[in-house]
Amino acid sequence: MSAGGVEDQRAQNVTEQARHCAGLRAFRGDRDTGVPYHRAVIVRRPFLIASALAAAMVVAALLYGMNLGAAAAVGASPVPVAALPPRPAAPEPAPPPVAVVSAAPAPARTTSAPDPYESLSQKVDRLSRSANPVDAFAAYQLVTTCIWARDHEGWMAHHILPSDRELLPTTPQACGDIASDQIQSRLRWLERAALAGVHHAATEMLKEGPDGLGLSGSSDIDAPENAPWKQRVEAALDAGVHTCDSDSLESRVNSYETGLGVEQDRAKALTYWVAYMECRQRLVGGTGTILANGDSVTQRMGTTLSADQIAKAVQEGQRLAHDAQPLPGDQ
Repeated sequence: MSAGGVEDQRAQNVTEQARHCAGLRAFRGDRDTGVPYHRAVIVRRPFLIASALAAAMVVAALLYGMNLGAAAAVGASPVPVAALPPRPAAPEPAPPPVAVVSAAPAPARTTSAPDPYESLSQKVDRLSRSANPVDAFAAYQLVTTCIWARDHEGWMAHHILPSDRELLPTTPQACGDIASDQIQSRLRWLERAALAGVHHAATEMLKEGPDGLGLSGSSDIDAPENAPWKQRVEAALDAGVHTCDSDSLESRVNSYETGLGVEQDRAKALTYWVAYMECRQRLVGGTGTILANGDSVTQRMGTTLSADQIAKAVQEGQRLAHDAQPLPGDQ
């Protein structure tokens, strides 16, 4: 290359370098002179920033519009009523209880609960205070056992073998701490049980006698002073007949057959005999016909009775036993 060409080339390079520097200052500005940015640069950067902000606002607006539209769609287009599940019906209020008026049941005769640690005196006191006449008879029996053991203590020592004495209660065993006032009250408990028809109580009342000393061959129960007691005994026997007490029925049989204390009546004796046998069957749960033409008692009583009288007596005795009602818990 010639010298002129080299010079021309250098000049061109200097010119391009100057243009390049001038372009840089146009974009950056002159830090020393404080010349502002080039106009093109001032225009371009705000535009880019505004474009970016506008785009962000558009996106935010779109998102907000979508959310608002969805909410509006939900509010404006409810689910059809038919598509909703039926609302459960409110439970109806329960009707008020209706008072049932019924006949008041008969008061039950309850037995007081025993205490496993109670003494004999406490047991007698509990039974005697019970409203159940069966308990009253049990209290009488406990005290009577004590009296028997006390009165026969010497007799058992001289007439009962030592090996057999264990079968009979001793005085300490039978009496324990039973008080004297309880012994004196035993006849009152016995009479209450007998008049209620407790089994065996009426005949025990008869055996005790009017004064509680027992009947003997010299006892005159038909004496005028014993008339009130005799009337109570008769009432007790009638009560026992109506509870199917075999002792009361047997007593009636003997009285009317022999005429002891009553006018002799063979027809009534046969009636009570039939009731006696029927009640025995009923209490032991037996079945079958006990009375027959070959029954010795029936034949003996029927020697002076006609066939119609015997048939009537048998029918009346069966009815009497059928209508009898033993007390609950009585044996």
